[in-house]
Amino acid sequence: MLPALPRSAPFGVVRTAAVLLLGVGTAAHLGWLAELVLDTDLSPLHDLPVGLSAQAQPYRTLFRLAEAVAGVAFMLSTPPLLRLAPVHWQGRLTVAAVFSFGALMLVRAGFPPDCVPALSEVCAPRGDLSLAHRVNVVASAALAVQYVVGPAVLALWWHAGWGRVARCVVVVECAAAVALATGVVTGVSRFAGVAARVQLVAMSVLLCAGMAYLVAVGRRVRSREGTPWSRT
Repeated sequence: MLPALPRSAPFGVVRTAAVLLLGVGTAAHLGWLAELVLDTDLSPLHDLPVGLSAQAQPYRTLFRLAEAVAGVAFMLSTPPLLRLAPVHWQGRLTVAAVFSFGALMLVRAGFPPDCVPALSEVCAPRGDLSLAHRVNVVASAALAVQYVVGPAVLALWWHAGWGRVARCVVVVECAAAVALATGVVTGVSRFAGVAARVQLVAMSVLLCAGMAYLVAVGRRVRSREGTPWSRT
């Protein structure tokens, strides 16, 4: 885990740094939307978005770069978030989830798949799969867990409207995860692309809510530097 910023750092500066880094990470996390205007030869309905970075894809460098930028931005946001986080374990676990989320994205960007993966089958003979492809599969599975765990942690301590947003995201993420898991079990990959992209959109909504939460809390305590997140 990256070290926390010095306690002497002004609250406004720390909050601004956190929001800016989360904003960069969220924008890069939405980089897959470029497929809407690029000819990727992949189906948004049935193909998993991780396939956009596969070796044979024409815009693989662009999508890998977007994922790498997102990963670095989320990891760098953890020092200011640690400075702002409440002392209870849910707040600390939230920061840890952001860090691990960014780390997994960075790993996946650095270890792209050999070919476009599918839920129902391996896209190449198992003996021909590279180490990078295998690492990508593991990182993707871990990210799938993160898409549920991250929102669930926030739902434990966010209250009022913020809590409702987190709980709604948890429901959406769980439904998408169940759809993907069903595809793995049944060997049917139809509409797997939709489920995977719903995961990405829901997480982006939560990230935007997190930035809005920081801004809202910051307005409340702008005259009291060093005040941690409140339980609102």
